[in-house]
Amino acid sequence: MLSRNIRGLMAVALTVMMVLVTMPLSAADFSTARPVIGSVSAVGSVELRGVGISQEGTLFSGDSVRANAKGYAKVLVGTGSKIELSEKTDVRFNRDAQGIQIAMNSGLLGFTAKTPLRIDVAPFEVTASDDASGNVIIVNPVSADVRAISGKVTVRNLKTSESFVLTKGQEEFLGLKDGVHGPSLGEIARNVPAPVPAPTPAPAPPQTPAGKTSGGLAMDTGAWLAVIGGVAVGGIAIWGVVKAYNDSTRIDNLTNSLNTTNQNLFNATNVANYSAAQAAALQAQLQAIASANAIAQATSAQQIELLQVQQLALQAQIALAGNPAQAAAAASLSSQAAANAAQLATLQTQIAALQAQLASGSGSQAQLQALLNQEEALRQISNNLANQLNALLNNNKLTNLGSVGTVGSPTGGSASVPA
Repeated sequence: MLSRNIRGLMAVALTVMMVLVTMPLSAADFSTARPVIGSVSAVGSVELRGVGISQEGTLFSGDSVRANAKGYAKVLVGTGSKIELSEKTDVRFNRDAQGIQIAMNSGLLGFTAKTPLRIDVAPFEVTASDDASGNVIIVNPVSADVRAISGKVTVRNLKTSESFVLTKGQEEFLGLKDGVHGPSLGEIARNVPAPVPAPTPAPAPPQTPAGKTSGGLAMDTGAWLAVIGGVAVGGIAIWGVVKAYNDSTRIDNLTNSLNTTNQNLFNATNVANYSAAQAAALQAQLQAIASANAIAQATSAQQIELLQVQQLALQAQIALAGNPAQAAAAASLSSQAAANAAQLATLQTQIAALQAQLASGSGSQAQLQALLNQEEALRQISNNLANQLNALLNNNKLTNLGSVGTVGSPTGGSASVPA
């Protein structure tokens, strides 16, 4: 009889244990050791502590939240800080002495901080100060992206202790494998240079104003001084660009040619002593010098464009580290830009030589046309490289927080999570 009672008690105990083990509730629901830190609202497929929730749930320190495909979760923590999770986002929440800490494993997270928030995207830690808002996205296993929409967001590498601050509208790429960081694809795209226009044709020689002397060159001394000043200013502008490329020999040659030209023109102000043929020749010389200056300016603009393309393509290569094919395409664009820039440097040397010849009265229209043809061919390549870089960035714009706007949440509220 006693043994039968013992067996009955054991059966009841086993039944109770089976019920407790198989209930769809985690131990957190029965524990008072972990504090409540907020609440979770769900739309679509969302899991809290590994269990699906249909509408709302209580968030404890240490809990995980996952928004599955077509799922969306809004989390309120602390004293009103809001976290929004896009689909396919997996995070874990904790609270310590420093405040709320969120460990991101995947996906896209938007935040609005009322109290300090720390978002871990190893090896980086993103800290949002009071009233700061922004987005963090894990693009792939080796790269992430962070953007500040308002306020101040501090990013720190936990391995190296290096840190930097993002303010309103700023965005940064984060390399999760090697800890590097740099401009995001959106930032790079905004800096891609516009196509370089064709050189502006040299204007026709000035005509004689009414009431002015009409001998020889059909201009008075004042008009000649205006032309001289125009040539000198044009030359100085080119000299400034050339100086930026640290080519002292070319600077000296160009400066000497400008000085020679100006001296010749000042000597020519006694226009009454010039025949019509001499006047026409001098006018043609002025037009040729102006045309050469225009070609030099367009070439310099190309050099600047290619320098930007080269640098931005290298930055894009880093930002596309998770996509080897696209990263290789960015590296190729950078290499092509460097090669084209070398050809432009050679062209600039040829232009400077022709400018010196034209200033001394030699040089030909055929030489000028040949340089113009070279500039045009190289300009097409330069602009094409810039367009290719734009296309590469546009093809990857979904990995770039800066290229998309904000959307409303499925529940009708406002959200900082990009589309």
